Amino acid sequence: MERVLIVRVRAPVASFRRPLDHNYQRTLPMPPPTTLLGIAGAALGLSDSELWAPNSPLRGLKVSVWMDEQPGRARDMWTVLKIKGGKIAERSPYFRELLFFTCYTLFYGGEEVLLRQLAEAFRDPAYPLSLGREDELLLVEEVKVAEAQQGEPLFRGTVVPGDIRHMSGVRPLLREGAVFEPPVVEKLPLAFTVDDRGVRSPDAPALLSFLPLGVELEVPGAQAWWWEKRAFTWTGKGQQS
Repeated sequence: MERVLIVRVRAPVASFRRPLDHNYQRTLPMPPPTTLLGIAGAALGLSDSELWAPNSPLRGLKVSVWMDEQPGRARDMWTVLKIKGGKIAERSPYFRELLFFTCYTLFYGGEEVLLRQLAEAFRDPAYPLSLGREDELLLVEEVKVAEAQQGEPLFRGTVVPGDIRHMSGVRPLLREGAVFEPPVVEKLPLAFTVDDRGVRSPDAPALLSFLPLGVELEVPGAQAWWWEKRAFTWTGKGQQS
């Protein structure tokens, strides 16, 4: 058994830009580990430099997420104004993917004292909480500390460390109503470093597989934790410690 903090959230709009996209900014289907840590840091009132400092109170915190419902998708055209010499020199359009009516369950693992502290912070956050950009605010629907049980590595609608396309023995469980779609695999930072000027740089890059919600996959060798008849696995830098 493992004690975990469970936070259920909902947001009308969310987006998690894939790191190499520029003119057409696709979104990840779920918040990546750095976003999950950023949400926890905002709840506690940590600044960017405090959150990513070597002595951060969230250092070693384990994170995971699963998708509770399939969100709607759309794309929107934005315009970036490039200013030179105090004047608008250029207008650069780009498309951005958006997720609508998102519903996620966030998982945090660590010391009991920290989990209790985080639970109180999520109930009364120091800063507004968002999924992605600052204006994409979320609603916290439920917060509780519970026990997860180890079980079979059967996953759907969650994030798994590594590139699932190259893992041996992975197989879908064919059940009525299963909807097949490919996973999203990206190399993403698990943390950031912040220099004296406040400039943030990616740290600890790792391959992550974002699994679709419509079909359950068996992933041999993955450590699975079960809660409410569904499995997740830790994906943050803390799970590497």
